[in-house]
Amino acid sequence: MANEIPTQIRDTLPPYAISDELLPVIEKLGLQGNCRQLAREGWTIVENAADPDFVERLRETIVRTAPVEPAMGMGSGAQLLDKDRVFAEAVLNPKLMAMAEFSVGRGFLLGSVVSTVRRKGSPVTPLHADQLHLPAPFPEHNMMLTACWACTDFTKEAGATMVLPGSRTFRRQPSEEEEADISGAVAMECPAGSVAMWDGNVWHGNWPRSLDGDRIVLHTSYYRLAMRPAEDYSDSADRLVEEFGAPMSQVLGRDDFLYKKDLDPVADHAVYIKTFNDAQR
Repeated sequence: MANEIPTQIRDTLPPYAISDELLPVIEKLGLQGNCRQLAREGWTIVENAADPDFVERLRETIVRTAPVEPAMGMGSGAQLLDKDRVFAEAVLNPKLMAMAEFSVGRGFLLGSVVSTVRRKGSPVTPLHADQLHLPAPFPEHNMMLTACWACTDFTKEAGATMVLPGSRTFRRQPSEEEEADISGAVAMECPAGSVAMWDGNVWHGNWPRSLDGDRIVLHTSYYRLAMRPAEDYSDSADRLVEEFGAPMSQVLGRDDFLYKKDLDPVADHAVYIKTFNDAQR
């Protein structure tokens, strides 16, 4: 029955534990090692996240929608979910959806969809943690996962993302002095078609690009369901949900009771219990 009330979950899943419901999905997709690395180090790389045709389509669309400013040596695009079908496909990729549930819990939301194109000499992003809108110390349960689609090969010389090992345990932003010290940082090197991902605690930035050509990426971020998303898709949400179905409904916050003015606490009680349950997982 659609309105059947689920049993309310009373215990919270510990940080970086895999729920019984998610485990078969993680195993089927071969993501056990990625989950272990993300839990231990706060970052991981999922290689071969999609077929080459999809990666080429994503790369071409990013280039078309994020023209490079010659003076800056870079271009960017934001709020891209409804700009082209390929961005929605990237957001809803099964491997990313599984890793997001592992990292930020069941019922997670889409935070943002942002692209960048960087050339040699473009500005470098300094070390930071993505949870800039949270006070320190950051919660023990991770609140934000960033997934970076590498549409070109990631190497240090090509301007790959850098991460500072061990920084996830600090649960705060770096100081001004720490931001400038990248001596211990490592490059997230991987071939095109990979997705580099990191949690909201990890200090990261990018290496300066010293090669000709472009570094082309798409960042999709996922938030724990209690967070407020960074981008508003209310104008196109109905169309997106109709086209992409239940996964899109979830990431756009249609399946929980938060920020809903017309929900009836009695008639829609199942929605309340489902939201409470998702928040524990």
